[in-house]
Amino acid sequence: MSNLWYAILGFCFVAYFVLGGLDQGVAMLLPALRGDGERRAALNAIGPMFLGNEVWAVGAAGVLVAAFPRLEGELFGAAYPAVIAIVLGLLALNAGVQLRSRGRWRSGFDALIAASGLALALGWGLLFGVLLHGVPLDADGHVHGQPALSDPRVWLTAVANAMLVFVHGAAYLGWRLEAGPLRARMHRVLVRFAPIAAGVAVLAVGGWYLAAPDGVRHPVAGTVLALAAAGAAFAASFATGGRAFAATAVACALPVLAAASALFPAVLASTLDPGATVTVGDAAAGGDTLRLLALGAAPLLPVLVAVQAACWWLFRRRTSLYW
Repeated sequence: MSNLWYAILGFCFVAYFVLGGLDQGVAMLLPALRGDGERRAALNAIGPMFLGNEVWAVGAAGVLVAAFPRLEGELFGAAYPAVIAIVLGLLALNAGVQLRSRGRWRSGFDALIAASGLALALGWGLLFGVLLHGVPLDADGHVHGQPALSDPRVWLTAVANAMLVFVHGAAYLGWRLEAGPLRARMHRVLVRFAPIAAGVAVLAVGGWYLAAPDGVRHPVAGTVLALAAAGAAFAASFATGGRAFAATAVACALPVLAAASALFPAVLASTLDPGATVTVGDAAAGGDTLRLLALGAAPLLPVLVAVQAACWWLFRRRTSLYW
C-alpha cells in the first residue's frame, strides 16, 4: 500500500511539474515581453488552465502530509528556506495573476509574477538537490541542520530546473499563441535557450554522478532519466508548436522520475548514519490510514484528471493579442 501511495505522490508531482511548470515559465518570461498587450496575451494563454494547473501542487502536498508524514516533516526541516520560497512563491504567483487586471500597478504585479515564477522554479530545484544530497538524519530520527543548501551541486540543480521551466514556458506560448511577432519571438527564445537548459542539466547530472552520494542507490537509472530530460530539452530547439511543447513537458516531468528512481526504496537518505535512512515504508503512515485514504481520497484522482483534460479541450483555441 505504501508503494501505491508513493506512485500516486509521484504522479501528482509529475503533473504539477509539467502543468504548474508552464505557469512558472510564462511568469518568468513576462519581463521579456513588450508592453501590456503582449503580457496580457501571455497570461491569457495560461488563464483558463491556471488554477487547474496549480491544484496539482495542493494535491501533491495533501498526499505528502497525509500518506508520508515523516517524509514531510524531516524534508521540510532539511530544506526549510526552499520550502518557504515555494509557499510564498505559490501565494504571490496566484495573487499576482488574479489581481493584475484589477489595479493600476500592472508593472508592479508583472514584477511580482516574474519573481514568483523564478522563486518557485528555484525552490523546487533546491528540494530535488537536497533529496539527492541527503540530509543529516541521526539515529533519533530527526534532521539536524541544513548543510545540503550550501552544496554547489544543489544550487546547480535548482538553476537547471529553472532553465527547463523557462524554455517550457516559451514552448507553450509558441504553441498556444496565434501566428505573429510574439509567437515567432517565443520560438527564437526556445531555439536560443533550450540548448543552454540542456547543457546546465547535463552539468548537474554529471556533478551528482561524480559525487556519488551514498543515498543514491540506482545511479544508472537516475542518470539515464535525467539525461533523457536534457535530451528532450535540446530536441525542443529543433521543433515547433505542439511538438516543442511536448518535448519540454517531458523535460520537466523526467527529473521527478529520475530523483525517485535514483533513491528508491529510500526517500530520505541520511548523511550521518546509513541505518537512519528513511525508506518508503518507514515514511508512510500506518496501514489503516493508507487504506482509509484509498477509500476517501484516491477516487478523486481520476476526477482531477478528467476535469483537467476537459478544461484543456474547452479552451483549446489559440490565444490572440486582442483576445
